[in-house]
Amino acid sequence: MKFSDLYQEAISMWPTYIDISDGYPTGTSGYLFPNLTRIHDEIESSIAIENNWMQVMDWTLFQSFHSESKTLHKNGELTLNPRKVEIEEVEKRLMENLDSEGWEEQLKEYVNDI
Repeated sequence: MKFSDLYQEAISMWPTYIDISDGYPTGTSGYLFPNLTRIHDEIESSIAIENNWMQVMDWTLFQSFHSESKTLHKNGELTLNPRKVEIEEVEKRLMENLDSEGWEEQLKEYVNDI
């Protein structure tokens, strides 16, 4: 599976802009973004459980968007544009996710084409 194909299919499921004004710090260094989480939950529930590629890419995008939202929120910005999150960061997180237990088959099929 090529990264670019996977990314294009997955990013199309996300809105162009996400309101992150409801974000707030939790614990020592965490942040919660209820609206971002709600959108992720809706997207995740629409993906067939058998579609491993979209499941892992959706999770990867959520991780990347959450991290970017934390940075934006700390800088006083209240809107996330998912398509402006650096694609190299998304790819790095995808590799980390595929390199964990249970994803060996997908890791063998994966092609980083960016």
